[in-house]
Amino acid sequence: MTLDLIDYLSLLAIILIGIPHGALDLNLAIAGSAAKPKKQRVIFIVYVMVAFISFIAWYLAPSLSLLAFLLLSTVHFGRANPLVLDYKNKNLAELVSAVTFQGGLTTIFLPWLYWNEIKVIFNLLGATSNLFEPIGIFGIIVWFLSAAFTLVSQRNIGLLVTTICLLGLVYVKESFTPLSLFAAFFCVLHSLPHYLKAFKEIERPLLRPPLGFFINTVMAWLLVVIISLFFFQNQSVSSATLSAIFSVLFALTIPHMILVDGLLPRKLENWRMT
Repeated sequence: MTLDLIDYLSLLAIILIGIPHGALDLNLAIAGSAAKPKKQRVIFIVYVMVAFISFIAWYLAPSLSLLAFLLLSTVHFGRANPLVLDYKNKNLAELVSAVTFQGGLTTIFLPWLYWNEIKVIFNLLGATSNLFEPIGIFGIIVWFLSAAFTLVSQRNIGLLVTTICLLGLVYVKESFTPLSLFAAFFCVLHSLPHYLKAFKEIERPLLRPPLGFFINTVMAWLLVVIISLFFFQNQSVSSATLSAIFSVLFALTIPHMILVDGLLPRKLENWRMT
């Protein structure tokens, strides 16, 4: 498989917009715990260690790591509530359904829609795509059930129209690529709202980020470059590019999720589901 121009532009958007959306994590951790300077260093060291261990896990076990990435991203994307559903006063079944429906747009529905292309991408990432087929069948059934249950429980006309448009992609999918749709969801529906909430939480103007944001962003970009060079040694350009970007995404997603989905909801209201 050779990536075309739209795919490379999509990957560039993921690097420039998507990957830096966690660059304020340390600032958010400080806002959530009023961490003193010594504790800030501990948080940073633990964050980096978890990311490093996650990358090693991806390198040694790409299939299991990719599966974990898809499952965790379903939760992470769904909790972020990209379609701005009503999560208040909902019971557990309704919350789980809404999270699965929204998060699964990218991690379940999109792979199902473009499976022939996706399984090639999975193989380029070093994973065994055949292992994902039975899991994918179960996943898409769960996603459709979650979509139906969410539509009934939310009673939202806008959500119904959105769902119909999403299902309409089945008939116009040749107009897009899976990477372009992933980039659109990740960068526009997930990362941009995250930026807005994070800057509001740390009480900084959107156009005046703290110095740490730039330092962390540049470090993440350098990491992508270094890992790309590592994979370029024995992989094709397309394979090495995909492996570098998604291994970095996985490595940074694990500590990011621990913070954003595990710790911050206990301290900061903007990260609570209800």
